[in-house]
Amino acid sequence: MSQREPVPIPEDRPLSPEERSLTRWMLGHGHPESAAFLPQLDRARVVSRCPCGCASVEFAVDDEQPPLGKDMQMLGDFLFGDEKDLCGTFVFARAGLLAGLEVYGLAVDAPTVLPAPTALRRVPAPLAGRD
Repeated sequence: MSQREPVPIPEDRPLSPEERSLTRWMLGHGHPESAAFLPQLDRARVVSRCPCGCASVEFAVDDEQPPLGKDMQMLGDFLFGDEKDLCGTFVFARAGLLAGLEVYGLAVDAPTVLPAPTALRRVPAPLAGRD
């Protein structure tokens, strides 16, 4: 029997102040092309959340949700915590649309609360696959 991917929980709401602030910071401090997605943030809404209970959310921009299955474009990738509670977060796009904010655990379960931008540090280049 094959394992199925968890199905996101549908939701339709504005981004919370924490989601908006963190995403804005990550776009402003992420990969060079990420700043071009800042105008989309003001038009984004949350359309689903992760079924595991973590703080990850997916976006729609102007009511258009990026198609699933399209290549994901990493816009900013950051770590937070220390070796005992190391976690990561990234903001991403698909098909030219801002698509979501993901949090994940490396040393612990994925966090249920978003980190403050001041807690973030860049993923080291060898881990991120960048020079």
